[in-house]
Amino acid sequence: MPRIRWKATLGASDLAPLVAIAEASIAAIQAAIAQHQAFVPYHAGGAQKAVTTVTWPPAGPQDYETHMQEHSEMVAVAASTGGFAPIWQVDAAGHVVANNGATIQHANYFTDLPHCGYCSVMLWVLELPLGAPTKGRYNLAVNLEYAIPANVLNNVDLLSRLLNSNAGGDDALIVLKKMVNVFLQNDPGEWVLQIGPGIFVSDTEVTAAAPAGKLVLDWATEAAPHRVDVNVNYFGKNTLLVTLWKIVWKGIYNNVG
Repeated sequence: MPRIRWKATLGASDLAPLVAIAEASIAAIQAAIAQHQAFVPYHAGGAQKAVTTVTWPPAGPQDYETHMQEHSEMVAVAASTGGFAPIWQVDAAGHVVANNGATIQHANYFTDLPHCGYCSVMLWVLELPLGAPTKGRYNLAVNLEYAIPANVLNNVDLLSRLLNSNAGGDDALIVLKKMVNVFLQNDPGEWVLQIGPGIFVSDTEVTAAAPAGKLVLDWATEAAPHRVDVNVNYFGKNTLLVTLWKIVWKGIYNNVG
């Protein structure tokens, strides 16, 4: 009986075209940032940790510092979109928006140091205000473990946009599906990726119903949590979701310095 069959191990030759997709996407995102504002040199100015300040009346300013591998920008996102009384949310499209409908401006979200290259890309795709963007590579970036909040990590629209030059919609989901192809033994035309109710993604189109005779792989329950083994430095054994994010981080790594 036909079924989804995962590859036992992937090597460097399997990974290389996926990293190339991520590299090209990140380069396009950086070009869009540069059209908006100039990149600046990356330096900490003698400071040990960056501080991101969120000011959202009626509450006073809230300061968030870099913690371990989670940069202050992402700590602030986690605190502002989570907890018991979040002021913002990560919406279905992977953008940070205010719960009261107001626009989040520079006065509301500010970091006291230039953003590293990773934060610059992430703030841009999350549609948060950019302070001073750079193409800087932070310490330990080689480990491909840039930390992000769970509601960012699990947002499939955000992940797919990061692999498609920040353009969303059907085209981004098709790119994601093609990335997943590499992890399977199945012929790409044999199966479709389901992204929630009524969203079935093949290599050529997105349909509201599963095509007849096709295997269906559900993203949230079957694909994202499946553990894969990538025999490449700094990848190893992780869920498919984490592995795809590592590919994004590698794409950024190769575009910063």
